[in-house]
Amino acid sequence: MKKITLQPDGRWHVPYEDSGSWRVGVYNPEFNSASEIDVLEKHTCSELFICTGGRMGLLLSEDGHESEMILKPNDAVMVTEYHNGFRVDREGFFIVVEQTNFSTEYIDRKTGRVLPHEG
Repeated sequence: MKKITLQPDGRWHVPYEDSGSWRVGVYNPEFNSASEIDVLEKHTCSELFICTGGRMGLLLSEDGHESEMILKPNDAVMVTEYHNGFRVDREGFFIVVEQTNFSTEYIDRKTGRVLPHEG
């Protein structure tokens, strides 16, 4: 058993996973505010976002209504709607817990149009 320190390594990486069940990712959004976000995503499963290191934000959209949620370190929220993340504090990042098998739909934030999946 090896102990690690969870910290950002790029935008997204998965340090732990139980293949076929769950995975834990470290998410360091590239955005510094919700106004920079053009694309939202939604998975076929829920995701648990845990804020750490500093304040972080989530841009959420449900039925075409947007809201911003600011989380402080140790705050957590289960996300089921369209979303994308942003940093409020430079040192902040998210720990994300999700299933390993799911699909993702991306939409254009302004139009709500479904976008083709790249990658």
